[in-house]
Amino acid sequence: MSPGTKSLIILCGEPSGEAYAASVARAFRRRYPGVPMEGIGSSALEAEGVRLFRDYGSISVVGILEVVRHLPAVVSALRDAKRRVGEPGVGALLLVDFPDFNFRVGREAHRRGVPVIYYVPPQLWAWRGKRARELAAFTKGVVVPFPFEAPMLRESGVNVRFAGHPLLDELAPVLDAAPDPARFGIPGGKRVVGLLPGSRIGEIRAHLPVLVAAARRIADAFPDVHFAVPLASPRFRDIVARGLLGTGLPVAVVEAGRHLLFRGMVTAASASGTATLELALLGVPPVIVYRTSALTYWIGKRMATVSSIGLPNLVAGEPFLPELLQAEFRPERVAGEICALLADPARRDALAARCRSLRAALSGPGPSEAVVDMLAAQGGGAWG
Repeated sequence: MSPGTKSLIILCGEPSGEAYAASVARAFRRRYPGVPMEGIGSSALEAEGVRLFRDYGSISVVGILEVVRHLPAVVSALRDAKRRVGEPGVGALLLVDFPDFNFRVGREAHRRGVPVIYYVPPQLWAWRGKRARELAAFTKGVVVPFPFEAPMLRESGVNVRFAGHPLLDELAPVLDAAPDPARFGIPGGKRVVGLLPGSRIGEIRAHLPVLVAAARRIADAFPDVHFAVPLASPRFRDIVARGLLGTGLPVAVVEAGRHLLFRGMVTAASASGTATLELALLGVPPVIVYRTSALTYWIGKRMATVSSIGLPNLVAGEPFLPELLQAEFRPERVAGEICALLADPARRDALAARCRSLRAALSGPGPSEAVVDMLAAQGGGAWG
């Protein structure tokens, strides 16, 4: 590496976005092995050689009230990120998801003349559609995970490309792997039902008590069920353990190998987000749940332009999986949906097949390499 080599800055704000960012960092390092990378992330990004100037743990929040509670940490991280992209020696900025934070940093980078590439931009087709023009104004290129996003953003002047959903690359080793519940301490002959409360502390606090109450009802109706809680991050171990303490439920808490664990599930109750699409692509029909503050939900409903929030339903173009949101997210409703699938294996198998059919719609030549191509093309020769 020459003394004047410029850095790639990578910013992400939660586990699923970090997984995508880590894949890009790996591809970027293969093409430019001597170029320094730094940014905001956690252990997964750090493992790919990215020097972190901030861990996203204290700023990974969703919703208006949630952001207000964490405002000092968010403001501090935003100040750090804006300062860094304005310093000398930055070749390009890669933003991954995390829109309310990343839009602000992206605008600052653009003002400073730093090329900005956005990977997995906000779902502008679902809400706040006017921000597409803003995205066009500060980015040099955008790579989207869903095929229907590209024409919509292109109409607003965005240099956009769809090259497949990153989950397909991530899931490839286990897409059709044989289930292995014993690996996770689950006894033979049990049907595995997943409980996925979310990938943020606030989501876990809002969702886990309801999921536990639903699990009690399910266990009473189906003694052959064993539950599994895959952790989105090891940092959630303690809060999940406290939530399960004293429940008496047959449950495995799993920190590694979550995708292989998914392959062994019959169904799951999952917080809306990337996990629902992971489950679907692996042939597990989830019941999609979510609860946030009343104010955040009210504003979201007023701004939304789609009738579903679950990613599998959006990709399919129809609500074929149940969604239980806000007041509908109650233990008896969750248990009712799960028990209906457990009692009707044929219906469950039909839904599983519908879930697997989404793979074709999301296939492409490879999004991580597409991002690196854009960085190479728009980085102004910063890396040779």
